[in-house]
Amino acid sequence: MWKLIFFGCLCGLNCQIVTSNLSEGNSSSANCKSEFEKFKNNNNRKYLRTYDEMRSYKAFEENFKVIEEHNQNYKEGQTSFRLKPNIFADMSTDGYLKGFLRLLKSNIEDSADNMAEIVGSPLMANVPESLDWRSKGFITPPYNQLSCGSCYAFSIAESIMGQVFKRTGKILSLSKQQIVDCSVSHGNQGCVGGSLRNTLSYLQSTGGIMRDQDYPYVARKGKCQFVPDLSVVNVTSWAILPVRDEQAIQAAVTHIGPVAISINASPKTFQLYSDGIYDDPLCSSASVNHAMVVIGFGKDYWILKNWWGQNWGENGYIRIRKGVNMCGIANYAAYAIV
Repeated sequence: MWKLIFFGCLCGLNCQIVTSNLSEGNSSSANCKSEFEKFKNNNNRKYLRTYDEMRSYKAFEENFKVIEEHNQNYKEGQTSFRLKPNIFADMSTDGYLKGFLRLLKSNIEDSADNMAEIVGSPLMANVPESLDWRSKGFITPPYNQLSCGSCYAFSIAESIMGQVFKRTGKILSLSKQQIVDCSVSHGNQGCVGGSLRNTLSYLQSTGGIMRDQDYPYVARKGKCQFVPDLSVVNVTSWAILPVRDEQAIQAAVTHIGPVAISINASPKTFQLYSDGIYDDPLCSSASVNHAMVVIGFGKDYWILKNWWGQNWGENGYIRIRKGVNMCGIANYAAYAIV
């Protein structure tokens, strides 16, 4: 039996914005309209109505001001990470929060009987200073959940894939769409959102998960089409790691593999993150609203994989400060037994 981790500028106005050297902390005077057109081309962005484009243009301007100020602070050594005009640069905070952060709450109390066996074991102390599963060959595509609030499905499926890789050395792409379509029976809400706990409970109940190629992702909720005979990984049980225990997460990532976690992705700095070690004191650990996977760690940081495509962060990843429960990274982490 395997034990696997689961778990605007307005038209005609000029403004100071950051050009291609923005992430370096340098800015130049340019026409906002020209830069906005560049952004649209780079991100294949199209708007149905003039009003929608004007609204996005305004958000673009406001976000660029934030980026420029922040990256100047980075250049002066006042912060450890940079921002950039990524795929969310034309979104207001409200649009970003409502469109992409849809993780439902996982109740720790309801999972008390599922405490991970790794807790209290000798494995807790036997961990390296750094580890990156990508360096061992676990490199998966920069997935994009698109407009579907399916972070919970991507996180659990990716974490299981990591465990399969650890055991076999092979990357077996698992179905995120199955979880989106079928886990509504256990409290998830398709593209409206879901929780890690509900997803784990569903997979235990249904027994397994199909391959991506047999049940491909379409970024919308559909009728459940799970075929038991096509299941390739069976889930028999699952466990959680202690709340706010980053050492337990480090041990699990080392000895079991990539771990699914919940996190607070609300801050504007998270929305516009580019690279470096994310360390925003305004990123509260009091609540979480997004799910990601811990793919590794360094001495002072975690390495997380996100589901917003390669144009967000460090080619789809983020490094985040370790040891202070930054953004609530240790609030809820879990793994499956398969």
